[in-house]
Amino acid sequence: MGVRRRGREYALQMLYAMDLTEYQPDQVFAGFYALQDLNRDAFYYARRLVDGVWANLEPIDAALQRYAEHWKLHRMAAVDRNLLRLGLYELMFQKEIPFPIVINEALEIVKEFSDQEGTQFLNGILDAARKEYRAGEAGAKVKGKPSGSSLSEAEPNPAPENPS
Repeated sequence: MGVRRRGREYALQMLYAMDLTEYQPDQVFAGFYALQDLNRDAFYYARRLVDGVWANLEPIDAALQRYAEHWKLHRMAAVDRNLLRLGLYELMFQKEIPFPIVINEALEIVKEFSDQEGTQFLNGILDAARKEYRAGEAGAKVKGKPSGSSLSEAEPNPAPENPS
């Protein structure tokens, strides 16, 4: 499993914990880091994702509410709600990640943590969001794979951070 996939899974678990406990991100980061045998790079990627979702929670939840017609946020399954927040954050604010990868990764993760209904629900909402937030982005091939195919292995590794 790649660093980004594992990081997204960690981020989902952290967002879920924050949602249910109302802990602040730093509290969840410290607890998660202390209790898990973690891939360090994936943990730091997850932390950036969680920080981004947390900093943009209001517009993300507004978009989620708009796309989840006839659903109240608090009535959604917590796993689905937080994976949607993560996917919407990437679609809305992480434009360097192609939308097929964002959606494919979310669908693969929801299969691990939710059920078939969650998969369909998530796919419908993220596809609707893609049409708004990535309307100009072509669903072109990524490393020789057409959009809609499994792209998780085609995603580039995160660039190392420059400490200066």
